[in-house]
Amino acid sequence: MMLTLATGPLMGQTAQEVADNLNLPALEPGAKQLPLPQVPEGVVIRLGGADYEQIISAEGRVAPVLSATPVQVFFKVTKDGETAQSKDYEVVVKPAAAAPEGANPKPQTIPAILQWQGGQGEWSLPSGKLTLHCADKKLAALVAEDFTKLMNQGAAVKNAHACLVGEDKAADISLRLTQDEARLGKEGYVLNVSPEGVQIDACTPAGLYWGTRTLLQILAREGKAPVGKAVDVPRYALRGFMLDIARTPYSLQDLRDVVNAMAWYKMNDLHLVINNNYIFHENYVDAGRDPFKESYSAFRLESKVKGEDGTPLTAQDLSYSKKEFRELIDYAKARGVNIVPEFDTPGHALSFTRVRPDLIYQGPMNHVKRRCEMLDAANPETLKFVGGVFDEFLLPDADNGCDNRPVFENCVVHVGSDEFFGNAEDYRKYTDGILRHVLSRGYTPRVWGSLSHRNGKTPVVSEGVQMNLWSTGWMKPDQAVAQGYNVINTNDAHLYIVPFANYYRADKNHKWLYNNWVPNRIGGTVMPAGHPQLLGATFAVWNDMTDLRHNGYGLRDIWGSLTGTMDVLSQKMWGLSKSPSSFEQHRDLVKSIGLGPAFACESLWPTKARNASYSMVPNTPQSLGLRGIAPDYHLVMDVELEEVRPGEEQVLLSGPEGEFVAVMKDGTVGLRRADAMEFSWDVKLPVGKRLKLELIGTPGKTRLLVDGEEVQKLTLNNYRSLNEDFAKRTKDVLSTFVLPMQEVGKSFRGKVNSIKVKY
Repeated sequence: MMLTLATGPLMGQTAQEVADNLNLPALEPGAKQLPLPQVPEGVVIRLGGADYEQIISAEGRVAPVLSATPVQVFFKVTKDGETAQSKDYEVVVKPAAAAPEGANPKPQTIPAILQWQGGQGEWSLPSGKLTLHCADKKLAALVAEDFTKLMNQGAAVKNAHACLVGEDKAADISLRLTQDEARLGKEGYVLNVSPEGVQIDACTPAGLYWGTRTLLQILAREGKAPVGKAVDVPRYALRGFMLDIARTPYSLQDLRDVVNAMAWYKMNDLHLVINNNYIFHENYVDAGRDPFKESYSAFRLESKVKGEDGTPLTAQDLSYSKKEFRELIDYAKARGVNIVPEFDTPGHALSFTRVRPDLIYQGPMNHVKRRCEMLDAANPETLKFVGGVFDEFLLPDADNGCDNRPVFENCVVHVGSDEFFGNAEDYRKYTDGILRHVLSRGYTPRVWGSLSHRNGKTPVVSEGVQMNLWSTGWMKPDQAVAQGYNVINTNDAHLYIVPFANYYRADKNHKWLYNNWVPNRIGGTVMPAGHPQLLGATFAVWNDMTDLRHNGYGLRDIWGSLTGTMDVLSQKMWGLSKSPSSFEQHRDLVKSIGLGPAFACESLWPTKARNASYSMVPNTPQSLGLRGIAPDYHLVMDVELEEVRPGEEQVLLSGPEGEFVAVMKDGTVGLRRADAMEFSWDVKLPVGKRLKLELIGTPGKTRLLVDGEEVQKLTLNNYRSLNEDFAKRTKDVLSTFVLPMQEVGKSFRGKVNSIKVKY
């Protein structure tokens, strides 16, 4: 789409000056084509792109809208052989007809609905049975489960339910696939609410699922939905979050909870760092210790790879089987979330170097005390070794438990490549090799941007490669775009979180993010909002505080940091920049909407005050069949221990969330969470005495009382401390514990006379 026009007074301007001083013609209501600005004779102008390409296409076609919608566009101007890129210009696309008086206002959701045309009246959930139609049976089952949970939330008798009906029958909610991809894209949807029911149309199951999140948010907040029509599309295709699961373990249920929270806010990209290690190896070196032997590292997936001495690549404290991880990928995909697994090499690769110590980098490098984690990027054998590890997950395998599907099938695959402190040419050659290996297997690779800091002559492939722009010192955004990478804003200054550290705390700047952050500003570089190479943005949670610096924290201790960043960034990346207009109004909206039916049980922090209790006299062992209870709670158990066998554990309460252990292997009372964190109190239960045990759970702390007397000393058993001469950690320990209530007396040698829980 090009236009060349003459306007004499502008003849002396450069291409950039012309681009930055364009006058856009007004767009008439119902316009179907974007008119181009006039430029001097001999100047060529073309549309560069729009942030909402579903509304203004690359060819300038304008889609019809339901309500006035601002769109950011930019242009490319060529003059005297020089091409310049303009700043963003805002175009307000208006509907052909104004909204009628008395129409329902747009309901409030997170992220905000983009377009809305209100009607009159409302639709409410039926009190008993909700009928639902969707041709996609898996999606239908998920949606039916969510609506059933919502309908029963807070009810004393939980007998409401959603049931599926065929296409030939009328349904309260109907989900339909359509072919309107030009207007809706892969994630957009149309939500049409009438007094008789709701219809959601989309081009993909993901779009339909997002439409149901919007409807559920409306109903969770209001209990009813206003009659009207919405057309909602995302501003950016990639809206994500990176979680370092290597340096702090997370259970599979933790990761499913993260997926559910992301889906509630229409975040669609979950980047999981599979391997990493404690990075402050100098703490060991300076104390006369060997970090190669002592520093914590983990590779969280089941792998066949072992060293010559039998050292396994797979972490021994917590890992996922290939089948479990494949199921997690499928679980997330069904909820609109794409999982991006990362194997980080050649740096942060202590798990790899312990298997192949012969491949530790030997060249000159910065941070020599961290050499133990650096793979030899100059050695072709390193690329062969790492490529083989990737292939275990990229290629079909009849023995992987995934029905001969690759574990990472259809995933974007991250190759890491950050913070390598050796030779630049070695780094560039290795990074090019591992990227090409992933490409050769038919996958889209992603990489941490580092080529500006590791500048050199060796070319690194860019076609079909995604790049996280995390530090402008390591990779300059303009260079990444010029070299052909599709980029993701993960700028460390604004989007990094290191829990319990005194640096990188985006979670303490939510108000600033809401008021000031924009996805297209990366450090000091501002890209056009609709630049075709800008995929979107992700924030990142790095668990640097592991090993010597770990305090026992788990997902529940950082939950507010995660979800509080999600709710802000989802709004900024899906919809209008700020809606509501103030951060305080946004947070009030967050509270009124809650986290959705996936969290209607007690698995996460409650959004509403609880006042419930549970009491029974069990026969042990016995299945209770209850979900875990998150803090705050008060457990009282009347027990009598009859026998202790050396080295044998005795579990009082157990479930997917963990175990409350009456007798650990050393005889003490303790807790073991599903994320593999283990705690113990400095007390042993006497044999043959009837006791009153109390467990009081609050966020950050779990207290134990025996016959009314609190046990003071609690130890974190997982990590050691140089300050305590490698003794078990006892100071400043976070012992947050979700009380497991699935089974009582699993291996308890004694009597449980009663159980009472208040929460």
